[in-house]
Amino acid sequence: MVATFWLLGCVLAPAQMPDGVLPSPPPVVRGTSALLPHYAPASPSLLPAAAMPPRTGDWILTPRFDRGQELVYRGSFSEEASGLRVQFQRAYRIETRFFVLDTPTRGVELAALTILNHRNSTASAGPGTAAKPARGGIQIEPVSASVRLERLFLDPHGKITSAQGQSLSIPLDGAPTLEVGAFVEVPRGRLVVNQTWEVTEPGRPVQIWRLAGTENINGQPCAKLTAMQQSDDWERPRADRSSWRRQDTLWIAPRTGLCTRVERIIEQREPARREVSQRSVLRYELESSLQYPTQLAQDRRQEIRQTFQARESVHPMLLAPAKHTHQLQSLLHRIASHLENQPPTPYREALLLIKRQAEAASRGEVLPVVHEEGPSQPTSATVGALAPDFVASGITDKTPGRLSRWKGKPVVLIFYNPASYTAAELLRFAQTLHVNFGKHAAIVGLSVSDDTRQVQEQQKTLGLGFTILHGGGMRISYGVETTPMLVVIDAAGVVRGMYCGWGQETTLEVTTELRRWLNR
Repeated sequence: MVATFWLLGCVLAPAQMPDGVLPSPPPVVRGTSALLPHYAPASPSLLPAAAMPPRTGDWILTPRFDRGQELVYRGSFSEEASGLRVQFQRAYRIETRFFVLDTPTRGVELAALTILNHRNSTASAGPGTAAKPARGGIQIEPVSASVRLERLFLDPHGKITSAQGQSLSIPLDGAPTLEVGAFVEVPRGRLVVNQTWEVTEPGRPVQIWRLAGTENINGQPCAKLTAMQQSDDWERPRADRSSWRRQDTLWIAPRTGLCTRVERIIEQREPARREVSQRSVLRYELESSLQYPTQLAQDRRQEIRQTFQARESVHPMLLAPAKHTHQLQSLLHRIASHLENQPPTPYREALLLIKRQAEAASRGEVLPVVHEEGPSQPTSATVGALAPDFVASGITDKTPGRLSRWKGKPVVLIFYNPASYTAAELLRFAQTLHVNFGKHAAIVGLSVSDDTRQVQEQQKTLGLGFTILHGGGMRISYGVETTPMLVVIDAAGVVRGMYCGWGQETTLEVTTELRRWLNR
């Protein structure tokens, strides 16, 4: 009898795992930041290698992909402000796709597509505050609030960078136009539970990551990673600037090797205050991970490359569309040929965005799309709601401009392209507003072009006396898809009118709306 119990104990003991230890994954895992347990060599004759339990808390994070693989994440982004300066609620639906273009020796080349769509806002417009596009102007309704396609590179340790050298920093205000939070940079070697490491980010404090343990997500065991990043004054608020804190949580399933869920919470405090005045929450989950057959993968790869080529071609033309009429028409012909002859893929919306830009440029009105997310990016403007505050560098002088600087008086924001053939007429109208109402209202020009010399020459030639700032980084915050766009804001900071395009009736409508709020 004793011998029988001894034999049973020898057989059953290796199959028992301590509480909280994940079941072992198969030996080959493909996906994002795969967590591969280190297998114990004990009892190889009793258990196959694929079934051996991992040693508690001993992990190697190894991202692996195949060409033609695609990950699709979907979720939501919400933000709410309840401070003294701004009060609002916004919500977006977010979709992010990662398609593997190639798998070179030391990393993975990815195409990343992020699409944002607005959900209903809680702000309501008052009487007479509806947005009024100019009847003689041009207005383009975007398919989505934001569409962005970029080429990225992921190294073997999970560090992701832009192929064009663009910043991938997460904005502290507003929804991310490019979401790459499913990837995390990890140190070399194995990690143990509760081990921490630091990830650096240009211009911000270090982000401290921790392997927190394990947790079940949708019925499958996952490894849980958490991160903390905060401004130096979060614990001790200062009176001269706001503070912020960012918390990230990732759940990674060892059996599939994929990041299955992402959650990010960003909190902000107004200067000299300890209570949170603004909070955003981003949550999304992995919906699918597919390895596409050769032809379907090639369709996606071809549409992505066509989009990159079209974007590279159109951007130089946007600065001076009148000089590139024939080139714009040729580009539109190539895009139309692709749309007619190639099967659509989920990446087509990015190509359609470029098509709309090229069409607008051929008519002389276009806003060059730039992506400059950062700590000062505000939320989308809505008629009847408080206007998003901003900080923009000056062009006509070295003094930065901030919307709150003009609080207490009405403001007219004028987004324009100095290269447009309507720019001179628009700026003369702005100067007229400045001369007639400059003592009681602020007239602010916002150039969407980085051609500072052209802006300064126009100022000198036309004798402009109002402030002109860089406005290219405010595309999302004020929903500017075409130029010119004029925004009337009352003395309390509420948006009262938004006017797209330029026509004879624009001057009357803007002047009438401004007069309505001068004496209130």
